[in-house]
Amino acid sequence: MRTYGRERAVPAVLAARLTEAALSGGLDQVRVVAAAGGEVATAAAASALDRALELLWRRGWQPAEVVAAVPRSAVPLASSAVVAECARYRDLHPVWRRQLASLAGAGPVRLTGPLESALRRVVELLGALMGLPQLPRLVPGPLDPATEVAAPGVDQRVLARVRGLLAKAESTPYAAEAEALSAKAQELMARYAFEQAVVTAAEPQEAAARRLWLRGPYLAPKAQLVDAVAEANRCRSVFYPRLGCVGLVGHETDLEITELLATSLHVQSTRAMSHAPDTGRAYRHAFLVAYAHRVHQRLTEAGDHTRLATTALVPVLTARRRAVDTRFDTLYPGIRTRRATITNTSGWTAGLTAADLADLHPHPRVAG
Repeated sequence: MRTYGRERAVPAVLAARLTEAALSGGLDQVRVVAAAGGEVATAAAASALDRALELLWRRGWQPAEVVAAVPRSAVPLASSAVVAECARYRDLHPVWRRQLASLAGAGPVRLTGPLESALRRVVELLGALMGLPQLPRLVPGPLDPATEVAAPGVDQRVLARVRGLLAKAESTPYAAEAEALSAKAQELMARYAFEQAVVTAAEPQEAAARRLWLRGPYLAPKAQLVDAVAEANRCRSVFYPRLGCVGLVGHETDLEITELLATSLHVQSTRAMSHAPDTGRAYRHAFLVAYAHRVHQRLTEAGDHTRLATTALVPVLTARRRAVDTRFDTLYPGIRTRRATITNTSGWTAGLTAADLADLHPHPRVAG
């Protein structure tokens, strides 16, 4: 005999069993859930994943960050779970909407293959999700009180011009022409940032924050490259070595430029390193550290040459820097600075050379 409401209660009870299995590693719970059949097991898996994700939203995580943080084998299931869980929220921050749009291809949560094997994959993903740490909340999540949110950013017309310059730089077979186009693109972006600073000089200067996720190996020198770009664009950064991401704090326009440019330079440095004569770890580590060092020099020089000839820029940049420092210290108190060590001089020299040839224009690709 079935009792009223039992059909609804069973998935929730079995979802708790899956969560328990993720905590304890016991396979008996997985067998119990599998014995309930595919339909009920799928509902239980979705319920357990929903609960784990809701806890992560309370811990400061964002949709695309969850997908970036889990093992690659779990990305399809994580993407489906994130999209399904967020579908019940009506008012989402623009950052959340953009990230969910990037996951739009994910379908509903499905258990493919033998049922017990599929449930083990769910349990592994639950374990990964529950092991993720607390993060600073950068934007309001779906469980936070609704607030009116402005959505500033780089003028899309400017980005279109810059991306057009990049496309020409990438397509030309002539290095001198590519370098000239890249320099023009970087100059355009820097000049736009300074012009916006002057235009908004009378407005309150507020700092925004975001996180940029990297792909291994060599996460530490890749994070140094992000820091080099961030510093040259008036932003501050902090590296999460266990997660493989970099927290960035700066004015919204500067953050946009920093993320696009750092992503582009990661791709370029990986391509340049693939042609290097040495494949040893020490060589490649030195290569990437030198690359970051030289890129910082080039970007700083480019910024100095592009500053507008007006004293109006000084007070507004000072105010922005103060706002960035305040937000950074609030989000990341007690940060320690670490310096990189180099053991391969040939890798360092090759990295400097590759950075001299780098295209300093930001463009939208995944960090390598």
